[in-house]
Order: sequence, then C-alpha cells, then structure tokens
Amino acid sequence: MLRFFRIYGMSVVYSLFILYVSIAPKMPDFDILDFDLKDKVMHGGAYVLFAMIVCYELYRQRYTFNDKKMFLWGILYPIIYGGIIELLQENFFPPRTGEWSDWLADIIGTLIGFFLAKYICPKFFKPEPKGIACR
Repeated sequence: MLRFFRIYGMSVVYSLFILYVSIAPKMPDFDILDFDLKDKVMHGGAYVLFAMIVCYELYRQRYTFNDKKMFLWGILYPIIYGGIIELLQENFFPPRTGEWSDWLADIIGTLIGFFLAKYICPKFFKPEPKGIACR
C-alpha cells in the first residue's frame, strides 16, 4: 500500500482535492478573475493539471505515451472522473449543479494536459531506475 502511494500519491491527492472542491457547498469567488467563461477556464485548467500529474507518475514508472495504460489512466481516468463528479453534483450536492459544458471543459483540459505531458515529460524527467519501477 505504501508503495502505491509513493508511486501514485500525487494523483490520489489531486483526485481528492478535485472531489472536495467539486462538492463543497460554496467556493470563494475570485473577484480578480471576472469574465464570462471563468468557470469553464477553471475546470479546464484543473483537468490540464490532473492529466499531467497522472501522466508524469506513469512516465516515471517507465510507461511510454504509446502504452495502453498511459492512454487509459492519462486520458480516460480524468474524463470519467469529471463525468462522475458532474453527476454527483447534480444529484447529491445541492446547490451545486452538474453541467454538460463543465464536463466538456474537463475533457478539453484533459486532452491538453495529456499532450502537454507527452511533450514535457521526456524533455524534463527521467523514468525511475529499472529495479524501482512498478510495472
């Protein structure tokens, strides 16, 4: 169990952070960011970071961006997670509401994050040594 959290701890913590922020009854309003699509930009940005964290942790474990596991966890996990959160908001956490446009922003953010990670990870990070990798 400790090995799992050593390897994937950032993904777990960030998943829980997104869940908390998504189900909290009221979030603070940032007056400095006052424009029409603020909510969608925040959704997209959160999921850019989400996908990048997941991809980084998989890349460190010697998965390439062509591996099935990288695709499943780096793209599908954040997309499905975002959809589930929108359903939870709509059905169980009033006054929060689930919106298709929020989920679309999550999907777009995830795809951007995946492709950013695909570009950044090989340039700036090295996979863990073979004996440590969890494959």
